[in-house]
Amino acid sequence: MTEPVTAGRAELVDDLEGLPGSSDGCLLALTLEAPVFLFAGDVWWVEDEVLYVQHGNVPAVAHRGRLEWRRKW
Repeated sequence: MTEPVTAGRAELVDDLEGLPGSSDGCLLALTLEAPVFLFAGDVWWVEDEVLYVQHGNVPAVAHRGRLEWRRKW
């Protein structure tokens, strides 16, 4: 589980790299089943291979993905 992060700008994401748990030579990445649009100010976090996105006071929406280790180089 990670601390929630607030999106600084609007962007379409289908892959998140460098999640907590990454090590010196590897990155922990979440590849989403479908791209997700994050709006500036959205709060998001990752739990158990799921990206949760909350926009304003609306309940968070879950987006499934797959966690994997990737080499940094």
